[in-house]
Amino acid sequence: MIRKFCSLVFCVAASLLLLAGCSSHPPSAAQFMNVHEKRNKMGTSFIIGSSLRAGDIYKEHVDGESIQWDDYEGAEFYGNLDLSFLFRYNHLIVGFSVENLSHRGVLGFVSRYIGLQSWGGLALKSFFPDKSASYGGLMLIEEYPINENLKVGLSEHISHNAYQVDQINEGIDCSSSDYYNEYGIGTYLTYKGFSIEFRYGREIGEPRNRFYFMLNYAFRAKDKITSDFELYNDY
Repeated sequence: MIRKFCSLVFCVAASLLLLAGCSSHPPSAAQFMNVHEKRNKMGTSFIIGSSLRAGDIYKEHVDGESIQWDDYEGAEFYGNLDLSFLFRYNHLIVGFSVENLSHRGVLGFVSRYIGLQSWGGLALKSFFPDKSASYGGLMLIEEYPINENLKVGLSEHISHNAYQVDQINEGIDCSSSDYYNEYGIGTYLTYKGFSIEFRYGREIGEPRNRFYFMLNYAFRAKDKITSDFELYNDY
């Protein structure tokens, strides 16, 4: 079991280096804490969700510099689809998630009341050549179970977010990414596999504020006597 788990960690780390994306924002705190737990065995959760953002969203704006927007289009989308596949072994969580077409690896620690989630990935190309094409962040989570099914929580994060910039070269669309740093706080409510989450983010060094509204639902992998793999909701 341990050998298989270590192999899984290595594969996820390799995927983090190979997979590329254009946009990235902090993932769900609620569903990170909600990954299926099986004592001394591997628990698995497949999570599907969506995020909406409001506030100072980047639109045809890069780093405050004057850009000829006949040649470029910058867009930090107002919403996105989130998919996550996370594995839990006791207190360790590892896996990957997708924000629209952007991939990121996830690694962290979780207990009954406290979680520490980290994530990261690499974009295809940075808009400014002197900037790193990486994105990611770190999140501290505090959870307060009301009963077995109902839980509330708080989160604090610091992140290096990415958004898409398209360059038009003689009709050819070439995507790249630009970045900004953010810190923020959030709160969530989880009932069984469903969670609703609100988060506030403040850009570091600039007076820009963003508000996140997130809905997620987790499916869990059920053990079977046969070798088949079945996804189900065990609530």
